[in-house]
Amino acid sequence: SNMSNPVATFDTSMGSFEAEIFLDQMPYTASNFVGLANDGFFDGLHMHRVIDNFMLQFGCPHSKDPKSRRSGTGGPAPKSTFKNLATGETESRLGDGSIKDEMTVKISNEPGTLS
Repeated sequence: SNMSNPVATFDTSMGSFEAEIFLDQMPYTASNFVGLANDGFFDGLHMHRVIDNFMLQFGCPHSKDPKSRRSGTGGPAPKSTFKNLATGETESRLGDGSIKDEMTVKISNEPGTLS
């Protein structure tokens, strides 16, 4: 593919890290993530689930309050839209704010990966 993959920078209270977003392999899912990031959706959120040596989970808007009991239950606005960076088309999220599954390639959840 001739698409270059974007790199996301995550700035946390414990430091920063970067992650390559596989736009070339998962264009729909990657475009959704990039759209949310560019819209500031993730700004100020806390990692609402941390399991040492296993995983970090974030992305819930309720986690802006780190003590919220609703952390982990929210997401993007229902039927909100984002630009598909591979096709240029406007895509709509589902009625609960999620996106359709994109299992076009086998990418495992190895340590250090986003899913």
